[in-house]
Amino acid sequence: MEQKSEQKIKNIIEQIYLEAKPNLKKPILTAILFFVVFLSGVIGYSFLWHDLNISIVDAIYMTVITITTVGYLEVHPLNDAGRIFTMFIAIAGVGSMFYLFSVLMENLFIIQLVNYRGKKKMLKKLENLKNHIIVVGYGRVGQLATKLLENNNEEFVVIDEGFKENIEISESGRFIKVKGNAVDDDVLIGAGIKKAKGIIVATPDSTTSVFVVLSTKVLNPSIFIVARAEDESVAEKLRIAGADRTVNPYSIGGQRLASLMINQNVVDFLETSFGVGENNLKIESIDLPESCSFNDNSLKELQLRQIAGVSILAVIRGGNPILNPDGDFTIRKNDQLVLLGTKSQLKNFEKIVLG
Repeated sequence: MEQKSEQKIKNIIEQIYLEAKPNLKKPILTAILFFVVFLSGVIGYSFLWHDLNISIVDAIYMTVITITTVGYLEVHPLNDAGRIFTMFIAIAGVGSMFYLFSVLMENLFIIQLVNYRGKKKMLKKLENLKNHIIVVGYGRVGQLATKLLENNNEEFVVIDEGFKENIEISESGRFIKVKGNAVDDDVLIGAGIKKAKGIIVATPDSTTSVFVVLSTKVLNPSIFIVARAEDESVAEKLRIAGADRTVNPYSIGGQRLASLMINQNVVDFLETSFGVGENNLKIESIDLPESCSFNDNSLKELQLRQIAGVSILAVIRGGNPILNPDGDFTIRKNDQLVLLGTKSQLKNFEKIVLG
């Protein structure tokens, strides 16, 4: 079932923005007011002393010592009009300067408060996560894994020591980043390991990967673990530690290079068909509930292709896959169907099954 993590996390960001937005205009308007007063002082003194052929520096200097009230003597003599003007600049300048300072302090406090509330919301979000995925390591492999999870609208958390904040929203706004070493049980627990459905260990260091897999299995024995392995010896250690699947990125890269050379048209077709989008094909597995109406019916009788538009690639029964079942194949209780179809077709089929 499609997760709603993107919308939930976006709601948090929007709420934080809306809370801060009303105060953004204040410092800008106050700074403009202060600048107008300062500019008025420079222009005013330049006019008052125009007969003396003073430089602009004298006018700026007089404006600064007037606004800051440092008490220095007048740069040049002032008549009554000049003294009245100076009083105006002193009152307006000091008032606008202190008001600007107070507004800046107020906004600084608000930003800190909003950040605090935002982090509290993120912590609450982490506490409420359930059946999510954890990605350990945010290097090149980890980033590619998160992109695919985002495209499939999965709910997930990323752990990496390189993040700036202890907890933060990703740049895309779709997932939460947690700073820390996943070898530490507290970091895994903080990311919701006990309620997670899976973990992707994408760290390049094999020792770290083995420790993370061991810790994960202790904290959540039923979790599904996929781990990165640089070679077969590391993959064997990871499987012994508890990894359900291991992936060698170099091996996959090599296979892809060779496949493009040997079967370019087939690879292009698969990339086009199984891309990202509503009309692209997807492969998903669905567990049939015990009370499903499909039980004890043949595929020919069910006519799933005509009803939902999906194709059954395989049926997994008792852990064993039965590939490309024919029309006479009978669905049994607790069967798992591997289906091919578009996002909307698969969603429609799921509604029929659960309906």
